[in-house]
Amino acid sequence: MDYERWRDEKDYGRRWLTKSILSAAKRRSREAVRATSFGGQALEAVFKFWAYSWMCLVNLVVGRAPGAEVEG
Repeated sequence: MDYERWRDEKDYGRRWLTKSILSAAKRRSREAVRATSFGGQALEAVFKFWAYSWMCLVNLVVGRAPGAEVEG
């Protein structure tokens, strides 16, 4: 099997999609978490990505508010 066919069948080379979303979310909400326990850190990260997703959704549906900077 040639490389192009294998790449297309395995969806190889799409890592940049995930990296772009993670990078944008981290830029928007800062990379660090303030929680001290592992469970708290995981929950805080989930909430940050949840909030980022909602900001992007609202931006698409309602439109961008004056002065709002939401990437996505």
